Amino acid sequence: MDKRQLAANLILGALLFVGVAHTLLATLVFDTGLEEVGVLLIGVVLVGFALVNL
Repeated sequence: MDKRQLAANLILGALLFVGVAHTLLATLVFDTGLEEVGVLLIGVVLVGFALVNL
C-alpha cells in the first residue's frame, strides 16, 4: 500500500465516520428527517473505498 492509497483510505474512513454519526444523530436524537444525507454519504464513501482499493 503506497502513501497515496493510505491517505485516501484515511480520508474516506473519516468521511464514513461522519456519515454514520450524521445518520444516527439525525434519526435517533434530533429526528430531523435528514438521515438520507448520511445514508447517501455512506454509499459514496463505500464506492470510494472500492475504487481506491481495486
